[in-house]
Amino acid sequence: MAPLRRRLAVLSLASAFALAASACSSGSGSSESAGPTTVKFWSMPYWIGQDTKVKALVDEFNASQSKVKVELTLLEWKDGRDKIKQAIAAGKGPDVWLMNNGLELDYLKSGALAPLDKLGYTSADTDKFLPLAKVDEYDGKAYGAPLYFDVDVMLYRTDILQQYGFSAPPKTWDELKSTAATISTKSAEAGKKVSGWQFKGMDDHLNAINSTWESFLCQAGGSLTTPDFKTSTQNTEAGRTAMDYMKSFYTDKVSPTGTSALNGFISGDVAMFPFFQSVIANVQAGGDKVAGKWAVAPMPAGPKSGCSMVGGHSLVASSASKNLNGAGTFMRWLASPERSAQYMDFHAIFPYDLAKVDPAVKATVDGKVKADPNWNAIFEQLSRNTPDLLLQDRHAFQARWDAQKANIVAGVNGQAPVDKALKSIDDLVGQALGKE
Repeated sequence: MAPLRRRLAVLSLASAFALAASACSSGSGSSESAGPTTVKFWSMPYWIGQDTKVKALVDEFNASQSKVKVELTLLEWKDGRDKIKQAIAAGKGPDVWLMNNGLELDYLKSGALAPLDKLGYTSADTDKFLPLAKVDEYDGKAYGAPLYFDVDVMLYRTDILQQYGFSAPPKTWDELKSTAATISTKSAEAGKKVSGWQFKGMDDHLNAINSTWESFLCQAGGSLTTPDFKTSTQNTEAGRTAMDYMKSFYTDKVSPTGTSALNGFISGDVAMFPFFQSVIANVQAGGDKVAGKWAVAPMPAGPKSGCSMVGGHSLVASSASKNLNGAGTFMRWLASPERSAQYMDFHAIFPYDLAKVDPAVKATVDGKVKADPNWNAIFEQLSRNTPDLLLQDRHAFQARWDAQKANIVAGVNGQAPVDKALKSIDDLVGQALGKE
């Protein structure tokens, strides 16, 4: 969204919520007390690989009690977020909806979101969340209840690495480059080239370049903005280090531009790639092509750290809802430790501190981890990450993600000089930051 459109969106949201709050202030009590409370929930199908699961969960909630009834509107990922924003700006939005972890600044600045303490959450409830839940805070208050977290990890083909003499995945940038180069070179000499590495986003899923880039920028010691969120900081030594490193894979013919990281991984044409761990569900859909032939590792550490991008989804509620009690009841159920343990079935990361949840829930989580050794690598990566990058990403989010999609790819594949690509990002993002 262009800066002007973003400003209009903030004003529109603010106006809509001021009017809605005024209209419902005198009648909210009777609405809450007269029979079952109806809560409108709009969501994309966040259970990866099984679109019907969200409806099944809502049905389960409705069958579990009689005081709150949830009406589900299931949206598509391609335009769901836009439909929610448009409906809210028109005063016709849902009571509860799905939002990316980190939340959107437009909603927060306009007062469109209800803080969790207005939804029945207590400090005992919010203290159970992992420290990463800070990504859903704004001006000292929590506004989102995390369903699960995502972190960028490395997926690798164990069969391919073993074929070329590697018994373990690379642990550093240097090891990653040398391992990938060996696989690419030796496989080509044998007559069928396998790309040792592919950056997710330099392929058929361009939007993924954002999480990939921000992971490598973080590992180089970089940031997206200054601590006050007012200045874009990608055209720095850390930014140049990260982009030069990524570019070297294409300059040195280790990675071919345009090869699909995911599809190539499944077919055996790509040995390693990075992405959110929830992509495991897509890998597993490859069936016999991948069964017993792959694993997960933490991201190879860069010059400064082994951190990576944080993602995932949270539930939020409208501050103008007439049904805040009912909305909170539903959110505490759908984002509860019991349900979050279920989300691990599609490799979503449990957002709670295991030391603070019910022993039965802990036992469930421990059982899932024991059954799949990939969880050890995922939780190792989780421990390396902080909320900082996602809190920065909240500011000028759309401008940054659009700018990165164009300029990171151009800089990495050699279409633009590295300094020019990074400066273009800072210029475009800086304009948007100046409008906030």
